[in-house]
Amino acid sequence: MIVLNFLLLSLPAFLVWAAEPGEKVADFATKQVKVAGLSAINAFFAGWYNSNKYVFAIIVTVIMGVVGALIAFVTDIFLKAVGMDVSKIEHHE
Repeated sequence: MIVLNFLLLSLPAFLVWAAEPGEKVADFATKQVKVAGLSAINAFFAGWYNSNKYVFAIIVTVIMGVVGALIAFVTDIFLKAVGMDVSKIEHHE
């Protein structure tokens, strides 16, 4: 197990050595999205992405959590309507 953990932890270093020397890597930290021609919601998020990537990351994470909760809630309602028991499982330990 120790050897396996060592190999997994050293994998990124092996991938760096495998890269071509002098190869240019895209710098996504300074990448800007063109806002011209975007619709309202797309321009809204593109503006946040361009101005502050940290705030953009937090907003996207919160939206993903909300969408996941909504999907779970709708699925719960649908399964109850079909007749399945969706209550919490009682554990006997």
